[in-house]
Parts: sequence; structure tokens; C-alpha cells
Amino acid sequence: METPYQVTIAERPAYLHAKVVGPRTPENALRYLQEVYAACMRTGLSNVLLEMCFSGPSLGAPGVFNVISQVSANGAKLGRIAYVEASMDGPLKARFAETVALNRAVNVRLFFDLDEAARWLEDERSHSLDERLRQ
Repeated sequence: METPYQVTIAERPAYLHAKVVGPRTPENALRYLQEVYAACMRTGLSNVLLEMCFSGPSLGAPGVFNVISQVSANGAKLGRIAYVEASMDGPLKARFAETVALNRAVNVRLFFDLDEAARWLEDERSHSLDERLRQ
């Protein structure tokens, strides 16, 4: 039996850690990224660690492109986004997602290790989200 969609969000001093599990569908990916953005707005944290543990087949290049295109404007308003794809069905798909987001002015970086991603987010604590939006 497949794990149902579930998001866990935890506030850290320098970032928001958002983990998702469940079926890999365009709808779940979009829902997750929208929920994470809303949590950043609520907490005022502009840096986020996206820990994606979706299961199932890849969305494919068109699916990845469509999801990121829908959320990239919000993503570009945030600070640093560390992206950890825990269910690696191919590093090339994860790199493609990173490239699509980077090309839309999203400050995202792909990591294969949670600790390394957290260190990158903690390295330079950026201003709070309120300060970033006022600039």
C-alpha cells in the first residue's frame, strides 16, 4: 500500500524544513510547493529545505517543467532553497528540476545529503522574509 500524501514542516532558526511523502503526481508536487510557500509567508522564514520523498515514477520533463513554471514566481521571492530528492529515480531528473527553477530566478540548489543542505542554508543567514520583500 502506498504512503498517503503527508507534509511535515518544522521551523529551524535559519530556515523552514519541509518534508513530503506520498505518491509522485503533478498535483501533489504543486500542492507541496504551494503549502511550503504559504508556511514561509506565515513564519517569515525565507530559506527553506525541501525534502522530497515522493514515491512512484518520475513526472518526466514536461511534468517537472509545468509544476515549476506554476510556482517559480513565488519561489523567486524566497531566499535560499535547498532541494533534497530522497527517492532518486535518476539524478538527471533532479538536475533538470533545479535548472528549470534557476532559469526562473529561483535561488535553489540540489543536494544529495540533508546535512549538507542544512549547512548551506545556515551558512549565511539571510534577512527575514519581511525585509527581503521590502527591498
